[in-house]
Amino acid sequence: MDIKKNFGKKIKEKRLERELTQEQLSELIGISPKSLSQIELGNNFVSAEKLELICKALYISPNVLFDFDNIEKNNAEKIKFVIKKICRNKKLLEMVYKFLLIIE
Repeated sequence: MDIKKNFGKKIKEKRLERELTQEQLSELIGISPKSLSQIELGNNFVSAEKLELICKALYISPNVLFDFDNIEKNNAEKIKFVIKKICRNKKLLEMVYKFLLIIE
């Protein structure tokens, strides 16, 4: 188990659930978007102070970011999120429809 990579995945997952960009979250926690990217990729880790700021910005408790058992279980939620996003964008919905027609 790679704790930094799983931790980074959870931050990204929760950031996307809140519909925040890396730029928006990084501004809220006082780091550069590049630094946040490195954290989400699992290349860097955060201090306790930054962990607290991330949790406040995402409205979660720290234990949520360390719950690695549910990473695979959240795939269904991710799919629902993507579908909702596609359905809100008519142009994107049309592209997906055309793609599905091609592959059927």
